[in-house]
Amino acid sequence: MFKILIIGFLIVAFNVVLQAAASMYWLDKTKSVLNKWQNNVTHLRMFRILILSFLYLTFLHIIHAFVWAFSIDLLPKTSVDFNTFGDTFYYSIVTFTTLGYGDMTISSEWRMLSGFEAINGIMLIGWSTALMYSLIQGLYRSIGKVDQAS
Repeated sequence: MFKILIIGFLIVAFNVVLQAAASMYWLDKTKSVLNKWQNNVTHLRMFRILILSFLYLTFLHIIHAFVWAFSIDLLPKTSVDFNTFGDTFYYSIVTFTTLGYGDMTISSEWRMLSGFEAINGIMLIGWSTALMYSLIQGLYRSIGKVDQAS
């Protein structure tokens, strides 16, 4: 059981580092774009930033689920539960998002990883939600500066 806990924690840690790096990159990128636009933040530009941010974060979560699927697929006792990597990835997406259909499961003692993945997923999705909220606040502050300058 200790081995399962360590492996689960390492996968969680890797995904947290990935989320932190991706968040910092995206915040720096949006900040530089807003600085470039200075006092010319239009609703169309805000719309574009929000859509791209959402797509970026969705892609990031797909990568997180892929990391879990890849890790689960590497383990001999879990790989027997899935016919293809596509099945493992499907299981991972369903588990990461805490949807949990239950149509595919890990049958060995390694099923504890499912809980780790669900905790990881709900926390990272919450992190992305907070990031989007913060971004929206920043965009509206930028619009407020434009309105005051007019």
